[in-house]
Amino acid sequence: MAAPQLTESTITVESQTLFYRQAQPAQQAPKLTVLLLHGIRFSSDTWLQLQTLAMLAENGYRAVAIDLPGLGRSKDAVAPAPVGQPAPGTFLKAVSEALCLGPAVVISPSLSGMYSLPFLLQHNHLLKAYVPVAPICTEKFTAEQYAQIKGVPGQEEQVPGCHWKAQGAFPLCRHPR
Repeated sequence: MAAPQLTESTITVESQTLFYRQAQPAQQAPKLTVLLLHGIRFSSDTWLQLQTLAMLAENGYRAVAIDLPGLGRSKDAVAPAPVGQPAPGTFLKAVSEALCLGPAVVISPSLSGMYSLPFLLQHNHLLKAYVPVAPICTEKFTAEQYAQIKGVPGQEEQVPGCHWKAQGAFPLCRHPR
């Protein structure tokens, strides 16, 4: 098996320069794209060091990990909202468009919830699945807003290395075997 293609670059979003890393399958078109966000003490380098980018690409997925504004190699970029406050949903929409993600799986740990939750609530048509990992800002939205999010029946994708499937906008948890 050929090694995945790993690249590093920047994009400009709302006049801010953001750094990202990307891994793509070496010998096939990607099945879909996975956008990897991060928490306050982490960056795209975390996904690189954990070999998540390579593992996803080896399993046929395009994996993109960005450094959020003010963090990692995007530390000079100014966040569109203070930490702990929801960022405009248009911010991750602009990231998605700049990176030509198409409908993507979004993995959102901790701090990145301030970006991903507004994106999910306002632009969930741009998500193939949403995988929250203790995201912040969950209390900033109402039960009615969360109820508006609908999964797409029949659109399931096994996430490599995990014992669960993503369906629509929500992960369906399964216990390890």
